[in-house]
Amino acid sequence: MSLWWSLTDHPKFEGASLDQQWDVVIVGGGFSGLWTAHHLLSHDSHLKIAVIEQSTVGSGASGRNGGWASALYPIDDAKMLKHFSQEIIDSLHHQLRSSIDEIGAFATKEKIDCDFHKGGSLVVARNGGQLERLKNSLEEGSTFLDAQETQSRIRMNGALGSSFTPDCAAINPATLIVGLAMSLERRGVSIVENTRAEFSKDGKVYVGDKRIKAKAVVRAIEAYHANSREQLPIYSLMVATEPLPDHIFEEIGIHNRETFAEGAHLVTYAQRTAENRLAIGGRGAPYIWGSRRRDSNELVKDIHEQLRIMSRTWFPALREFEFTHAWGGAVAVTRDWAAYVRFDGSYGELGGYAGDGVTLSYLAAAAMADLVTQKETIRTALPFAQWRSPLWEREPLRWLGVNAAIKLSGASDVEERITQRPSVLMKLLAPITGQ
Repeated sequence: MSLWWSLTDHPKFEGASLDQQWDVVIVGGGFSGLWTAHHLLSHDSHLKIAVIEQSTVGSGASGRNGGWASALYPIDDAKMLKHFSQEIIDSLHHQLRSSIDEIGAFATKEKIDCDFHKGGSLVVARNGGQLERLKNSLEEGSTFLDAQETQSRIRMNGALGSSFTPDCAAINPATLIVGLAMSLERRGVSIVENTRAEFSKDGKVYVGDKRIKAKAVVRAIEAYHANSREQLPIYSLMVATEPLPDHIFEEIGIHNRETFAEGAHLVTYAQRTAENRLAIGGRGAPYIWGSRRRDSNELVKDIHEQLRIMSRTWFPALREFEFTHAWGGAVAVTRDWAAYVRFDGSYGELGGYAGDGVTLSYLAAAAMADLVTQKETIRTALPFAQWRSPLWEREPLRWLGVNAAIKLSGASDVEERITQRPSVLMKLLAPITGQ
């Protein structure tokens, strides 16, 4: 069980009978599906909406992620400029930043105690290679902090500098998604848990052998759309400490609950929770042949142990404390790392957040609601709207390439620690990773 679920009560959502006519049926009870229902009701409070969830609300990545409501987008501006104007790209970033505040305002309005705190985010450089890359990749709104300035915010072992952005909030994602589901239920949305739905080739929804009648259907299952070349599941694992005494934070900082990460190639992310724990995550679990999603890959003991070792390397004081939780989840990655929101008039699908889904799912769902209700807005012109990524390579090339990229990302970090320069190996990996 994730730390977040251990701190969150999970009511049952049984919903109404699906054997009736619906305006919109959404398959997937995570952030993508529930935010879509939320935004649809903002357009028309009388819409008859059903959400069908195979397990329980938030049981996927929505209730297991790192709890970052950030303005991050999976691909950089230079790549988007090949297809979109600077004005559209600037609008995307503005909408993402605004979405963080809208999520916070929603939680406040609905009295959802999800520990939302907008303390910003730090990316810390611990060697010369990371430092050079950090200085050369500062985004608009981010500030470079030298070693002394970094120490005033976070005292991570070996920190040479960092970047800081104010555009990130730490949350308990499980509490947020349960609160969102309860809000939707109060507003008339029927949420049906523990019910498996299937899509036919023509985009119709079936439960068992019975078709669910709806004017529009939306697939909002993100990484659970597996066994496909359209996207693949990448596994992200987490650990969390016991609650830490105040004197530890006097030693390591993070006084404003900034989210933080090391500027490594192998992704890391962390936050100080409202209970004074450190929740720390990272990638590294292997990709499974055929883009299959497997629960066992969310609990790889070696990766969890590597995360504990990394945490104690960052903060040696943690050697005196226990790690009480270990969990993981899968995120969806397209071949070009681009998110997508597609709707053809009766069938829609959204996802591909590559791990940046807490805020991005809110914005993507707003665009989906615009498309379903046939409203042309600034959101329906954003880069993810009606975007279709190229397919991943066929096996065995996909298995070889993705697992090689995971291993070589770690090797690139070792290279930078040794050479104190940006990794040459990582530049060679770009055609494989698509980044």
